[in-house]
Parts: sequence; C-alpha cells; structure tokens
Amino acid sequence: MAGSALFRHFAIRTHNVEKAREFYEQGLGLRFVDYRPGTREAMDLSDGTVNLTLIQYDGPARTALEEGSEFIHLGFLVEDLAATYQQFLAIGAAVVREDVKERYAHDDATVIPKGSFKVLDIDGNVLDITERPDEWRA
Repeated sequence: MAGSALFRHFAIRTHNVEKAREFYEQGLGLRFVDYRPGTREAMDLSDGTVNLTLIQYDGPARTALEEGSEFIHLGFLVEDLAATYQQFLAIGAAVVREDVKERYAHDDATVIPKGSFKVLDIDGNVLDITERPDEWRA
C-alpha cells in the first residue's frame, strides 16, 4: 500500500471568478496565488497549505439547496470567529446558521455566534466557519 494522501486542493465552479476571489480574500483572508496557466478564467487562492481553485462556470443555473440539504459544504478553521463573522457581514454575505452545534439562526448582526457559523459564498455554496480546533477530528 502506498503512503497516506495529503489534502492539498479543491475547486469550485463559479459564475464570476473575480467576485468569488474577492469573497474568499475579504471573508477568509485567502491569498491570491495566480491565474491557472493559459487562462484568466481560473485562479488559485491559498491558505498557505491547501489551495482553492476558482473555475469560471457558464452552464445552466444550478438548483439552490438550503443549508442542511446541500450535497457538500466546506469547513474553515479561523483564529478569530468574531472578526471573521464581522468581515462576512461587511461584504454582505448571507449567514445561514449560527453556532452549528445549537442549530439555530437569527437576524441580529450584533450577536456574535459562539464557536461556529455557516455562510453562503456568491454561488450559494455553504461554508462552515469555526474557531474550534477540535471541530474536525484528524
């Protein structure tokens, strides 16, 4: 058997690569690496270890799924949940679940979630944001 694989890359198809770039840079602080070779319709962002590739999607509209029924969501560990939450509110992101352990949501932007929250990116993909280092077993 070969050695263990390391997770280093995932890709999202988006209807607007540049707006998605802004969302992930401003909301999560991911850094721009470069455009994919030979095209400006795909680019890489990174947290320094794992890369996120944004790929232009020009196909038919996708069916929006409510949080809790999505096929996939992405999890991000942040150092300062309150600051990240405020960053997402500042860029107009839709927070769809606060404190995922409690399974409730509210509309009061002055209340900072405890431990985690879920937000939608510009294409409706669900992002699970937490400051709990033990949220995902590794």
